[in-house]
Order: sequence, then C-alpha cells, then structure tokens
Amino acid sequence: MNERLHLHSGPRPIGTVIFDFGGVLLNLNPDKCRAAFHALGIHQIEEFIDRYRPKGLFYEAECGNIGQETFIQALQKLADRPVSREEVIAAYTSFLIELPLYKLQLLRQLRKRFQVYLLSNINELCFNFCKEKFFRQEGRRFEDYFDRCYLSYQMRICKPDPGIYERMLADSGIDPATALFIDDSRANTDIADSFGINTYLALPEEDFRPLFQLPVLQQ
Repeated sequence: MNERLHLHSGPRPIGTVIFDFGGVLLNLNPDKCRAAFHALGIHQIEEFIDRYRPKGLFYEAECGNIGQETFIQALQKLADRPVSREEVIAAYTSFLIELPLYKLQLLRQLRKRFQVYLLSNINELCFNFCKEKFFRQEGRRFEDYFDRCYLSYQMRICKPDPGIYERMLADSGIDPATALFIDDSRANTDIADSFGINTYLALPEEDFRPLFQLPVLQQ
C-alpha cells in the first residue's frame, strides 16, 4: 500500500480527503457495457470506452459539452435498428456494478474526522443514475456523504486537465498539503501531485479502509 501513497504534508495533518468515484468508490465492468451496446447494434461503442479516459461521445458528455438527452439521442442514431431511450440508458448504466455498503459507511465515518470531497469525471446520466441507485442503501441522501462535490460535467472540464484541480483548490480554499486525493488513474494522481496534493493510487475494487489506519492519517 505505502508505495502507492505519496505524501507532501510531512508533519502537517490531513484535513481533507478527496475521492474519485468510478473505480474507487464504485465498482465498474466496462465489458458488460460493451456487450450491452453490441446487443443493441451500437458497434461503434469500442471507439468510446476507456476505463480511465473515455473518448468521443462519452468524453463530450463527461466534460459537459453535451447534455443527457443529446447524449442519449446520439447513441440511438448509431444503432443499426430502432432502439428506445430506455434501452440506451440500460445499456450505458450496465457498467455501473456496485457501490459497496461498507464504503458508504466509511464515507460517513470519515466526515467525523475530515472534510470529504468528491472529484469525478462523470456525466449527467451516470450521476443521476448513481444518486438514485447506490446512495440510498442506508436510507440517506447523496448529500449525506460529501462536504463538497466537483463534477466534470458541471465544471465543463475533465481530469487530468490541470484546470480542474486549480478550480477545485481555488473554490474550496484548502491547502493542498493537507489534502489527500484517492484515484485509480496514475495520470490523475500525477497531476494532483504536481499541485502539492497528497495522493493515493487505488486498485480496482480495493478496500482501502486500512489506509485510514496509518499513523499519518490519524488525528
């Protein structure tokens, strides 16, 4: 674990934990999404899917350049047969597998010790779906798990563009040396690191509760 943890803070305590969403909190299965789109006759899907940096339509949606309905309609037009809006949504969201309950519980526990932020490349469709499907497991709301959220489709900029980190730091006023950013993309953690933010590179479906037992993260 420690070789994936890069700290700038020295003796200064961590006060803010910033989470990526997909691949860190949320378990993903891109292959399931590919299969679902192929079943609809949308074979160009291979041009769009990448675990760490989607392309084409998917990238445009995550950066907020196109809205949810435009995104859905564009995918419908790519099908080799008529497909409904509901079929497209079901195919797209099929890669969103699980947000483990223990991670929701961890977020609530961490909010007692830290500010907890979300910094995610995500589109409007995915965000709305996840809020309803995954964040109600404890009978709570999405807002109960984070102090602040920075979402690419709302900010109109995607990681690893340095601008998204600049805007987050400017808006929040946090000292990067007292923040820890957890992401599953080396490109994203490298840029955060260049701003002096402490980083942790997460593995797929990792249980990183032991990370918060390290002495450096104890308050």
